[in-house]
Amino acid sequence: MDPKSATQSNFSRDAVICVRHTQAAFTDLLMHAGLGGARPTTVGRVLGLDKTLAWKVSRFSETTDPLKAVKHIPGSSGVEIVLKAAKANGIHEDQINAVREANHAFQAFVRQFAGDRRSFEAMLAAGGQSEKIDLEERRAFYRSGSVIWGVRAKVQFLTLCLKPSPTNPDRIDVLQLSGFYDFARLRSNVPWIIRRLWVSESNDKNGSDFRREPLYTQEPGSNALPMIPEFCSTPIPKINQFTGSNGVLYDEIAPGPVGNPGALTCVSGELYHSAFPMHWSPENTFGRYELMLTTPVEAVLFDVYLHSSLTQFGDFEQTMYGLLEDRPGLGHGKSHNSPMFAPEASLKLSHPSSPTNTRYSKIRDYSRLINSSLKQADWGSIDEFRGYRSEIEFPPTPVCLTMRCPIYKIS
Repeated sequence: MDPKSATQSNFSRDAVICVRHTQAAFTDLLMHAGLGGARPTTVGRVLGLDKTLAWKVSRFSETTDPLKAVKHIPGSSGVEIVLKAAKANGIHEDQINAVREANHAFQAFVRQFAGDRRSFEAMLAAGGQSEKIDLEERRAFYRSGSVIWGVRAKVQFLTLCLKPSPTNPDRIDVLQLSGFYDFARLRSNVPWIIRRLWVSESNDKNGSDFRREPLYTQEPGSNALPMIPEFCSTPIPKINQFTGSNGVLYDEIAPGPVGNPGALTCVSGELYHSAFPMHWSPENTFGRYELMLTTPVEAVLFDVYLHSSLTQFGDFEQTMYGLLEDRPGLGHGKSHNSPMFAPEASLKLSHPSSPTNTRYSKIRDYSRLINSSLKQADWGSIDEFRGYRSEIEFPPTPVCLTMRCPIYKIS
């Protein structure tokens, strides 16, 4: 196949064929050695292989999932060790040559399309039922990113509660909670930007009376990060603020002590009045809410809670878009790369027969944070809201995690 004309479907089909052909050759070799279906320990004992190589041969031969099988295929030197052992055990030259030729074809396929095994596995994973990057690769990416950038965190979260505005019947108010838990520096001289804010001299946004208000009182007119001290670490994290030449106001976690002893938690809360249009229109057919991820984190949590009166809002779906490219907006809305995985339904946190579930195992006081914030905003109980959740372990960065729902026309 001409690699210049390769599509994802063509690659996936030919890759699976190549893997299956190699598996068949190994299986045939084991069968002729009287080891068909044998345990790895038996394979190692009979052929005189070390336990690691014997385990790889057995797993590769028996695994039905081609992606999982590829992770176990021995390298070229390991294959030759197996073939030398097979020859010493009287296996016919035809079976030995069949394995060698199949392995050469597999290695050539990998070099032609991917260059190396890890890239090949990633390409093969993208063509499977799930287009999410394998968890093992994401974890490795997190570890490398932490070392390179000098920071990491246990959890980054964004929580949005949406409710009709009491002062503007056509708009929605938003309660936003966000922050990091156990943010740690690996190098003491690293500051880290956690908020970018466009500042306008007018509170008006497209004539909608949009305005921002910190959840807890702070100095009037202040644009300081609206932290919630009760849920932050002690002492309160030091936040530097500066304005860039682009007119954007930046908040950054200041340099400080390294490692777990210097880890901090930073939680902020803010109200957005008349933030979004509430009703369906030709220009307002869906709600889309975004969380930009640029920090290496072990987990990200993105919750959206809709007030029960917002019946025109449908169920949410989630997906991620890569942000390595600085893509311009085109026409109405925004231009994005293709999603890193196909949109999928978000986890529903509300059911007719049970209260809204806000618990999250990685943040011990998460439910209390939501409940106390609703009380502070005088927004009632969380049981008046229906919730949707996106939770991803070791998200790659930089990405945009999105939550999107349809807005229906109500007659």
